[in-house]
Amino acid sequence: MAARAKRAVIQLPSLPPELWDHIFELATHVPYTLVPEIFEKSIFIGPIYNREYHPKLRAALVTKRYLVRVCRQWWHIAIRHLYRAIYIGRARSLSSLCNTLEKYAAGKGTVAGAEPLGQWTQRLDVAVRDRSARPDMDAQHCANLVKRLPNLAIVSIRMLFAVAPLPLFGILNALRYSASSIRVLDWTPEPLSYQSSEIVELLWSLPRLHTLHCPQLRWGREYFPTSILSSLNTLSLTFGPRLEKNRLTEGDPEQTCINLRKVVLDSLRSIDVWEDFMSCYGTSITSVQILAFSSTLRLNQYLDMVKRLCPNLLQMTILADVFSWMSFVDSLLPPVEYLGLIARAFQGTRTAYRRLFSCLAILKDRVPTLRVIQFLDRHNVQCLLTRHSQVVLHALEHEFAGSDLTIVDHEGNLLSERLATV
Repeated sequence: MAARAKRAVIQLPSLPPELWDHIFELATHVPYTLVPEIFEKSIFIGPIYNREYHPKLRAALVTKRYLVRVCRQWWHIAIRHLYRAIYIGRARSLSSLCNTLEKYAAGKGTVAGAEPLGQWTQRLDVAVRDRSARPDMDAQHCANLVKRLPNLAIVSIRMLFAVAPLPLFGILNALRYSASSIRVLDWTPEPLSYQSSEIVELLWSLPRLHTLHCPQLRWGREYFPTSILSSLNTLSLTFGPRLEKNRLTEGDPEQTCINLRKVVLDSLRSIDVWEDFMSCYGTSITSVQILAFSSTLRLNQYLDMVKRLCPNLLQMTILADVFSWMSFVDSLLPPVEYLGLIARAFQGTRTAYRRLFSCLAILKDRVPTLRVIQFLDRHNVQCLLTRHSQVVLHALEHEFAGSDLTIVDHEGNLLSERLATV
């Protein structure tokens, strides 16, 4: 029998654990995914943010798994990096991960003497894409998993169910175990599977919540817990918060400690669902994102409301299915300094882009405060530079000639400079 070939022994450099830890951090860090960096992207929390950063988190997770398998020393150093950000993409992973955390919490893990692994977790993404035969068990496993993560700061839950909507109260209740540390909550289970009272109860118990993205929340008899506005910076709801009548007639006695600065408005609904809330708190808002996926008319109505009720606005972002829905002729843009644009349709026609730049050219005279226009989606930028570069060049040389207005791509580079390299 042939002798088995010997593995080559690789001698690792003898470095202090602190240096290895720093190296692992540099090798696996994903910008804008942990506190406090994520706050810079707070207004995009939800599908837009997830589309960009979930693939990066998954790639980093693969690297971390390789690191902990090198040797025992690296396991003890890298394990905190592995569990710092947990990503669940399939339902079957919920039970196995939950069992692992429970074993280490009880001191019965595979590596003897290791501390509970759940203590390292700062971020949890449950983006279950498959449809399980036992969604009730998936929800229970998810709740048990959350209970093992006492230091959660960022929570993103999106679960799909093949059967009738299930109450997810167990998961909401489990989040109370880390209530004092939660800063970002992205709650989008599908279909709608909870009552407004359940999520409102949880919100009351989150004293440090910075960002709330809960698009499916429909208000019943409950009122929006305005006490969280002392910490809440970014709010994203489809239906505007329901306020108590005394706040509308007498004003909010807590106005002196309002931290709210960013709001995401979905133009799918009438402006009536936001009118009361913006009348009360619009003066605090400095950044607004409008989801214009319905019609140009609705977009104009929201622009008018924001201009009327948000006098301190500095930044505005508009998302539409296509750029042709964006028109600033009939409804003037509020006096902002920054305008960000995204179209869900990655490709656009030459006519559509010509019309867009003509509309944007109107702003350079009518909105003298405007300094920067940014195309925020890399696919939109790629389409502009590769398929419609002549349209961009003509607009910059003629419609924006002599203007102080800066037009940049998704990374902040001047479009004029990008054109020079095409």
